[in-house]
Amino acid sequence: MKTIDLQTQVTFERIMLATDFSPAAKVAQAYAVGLALHDSSTLEVATVVDLSLTLPSMDVISESALEALRHSSEEGLRRLAERISGVRVTRKVIEGFLPASLLVDEAVNTNADLIVLGTTSKHGLKKFVLGSTAEEVIRTAPCPVLTVGPHVPLPNFPVFFQRIVYATDLSSQTAKATDLALSLGQTSGAKVYLCHVITEDETSNQGDCEARSIASLKALIPESVHDWCDPECIVEHGKSSEAILALAKRVNADLIVLGARK
Repeated sequence: MKTIDLQTQVTFERIMLATDFSPAAKVAQAYAVGLALHDSSTLEVATVVDLSLTLPSMDVISESALEALRHSSEEGLRRLAERISGVRVTRKVIEGFLPASLLVDEAVNTNADLIVLGTTSKHGLKKFVLGSTAEEVIRTAPCPVLTVGPHVPLPNFPVFFQRIVYATDLSSQTAKATDLALSLGQTSGAKVYLCHVITEDETSNQGDCEARSIASLKALIPESVHDWCDPECIVEHGKSSEAILALAKRVNADLIVLGARK
């Protein structure tokens, strides 16, 4: 992910929507279109034909099934694109054995500024739709990735984020997401909450740990940000995922920004 100049509002000129035509993917599609309308972006809709699932052997039957899947994928993208108006849309059926790598390679080849895909709860919220593809895309993509969960309502058009929670473990690996969170806040005039979660095993001296965390969060904020925003630094306690979700619910956030580790 590139570091963003906070003097310039962030825009996504090229957005790639990865879809498997599932209900979760349809909600993600709405967000991709809404963001494309906001930024007058080019939107690429892409789907993967996973050969590891369709070609157990290269015989006549499997080849026939593959052709049928190719056709249905092309038709699915065509119908999807026809329902989108107001933005330039391109389509791509990608074929291969590693869906996550294929999607990331396509995003690199088209210079995508953002990848959008839908996720669904599976096996206790530990797996994503498209198998583990979404998680791998998040960890390997060179651009930001927007995942839209199964409980997210359809957005209003165009998409504006009004309350953003940026959760960070304060590691150098996740720090790049700070610029993105603050820049998105600047673009939409959003309230930005910077959050660090102190887990039970981090320290026994809660007061000192909170003070250090607040100081570290404030150090992430460039002085120029205070010209347009009053970001709020918050320290939560407990299990990270639960604490972040509780904060997002409490402030009625419409976006959570996280930095991923390789």
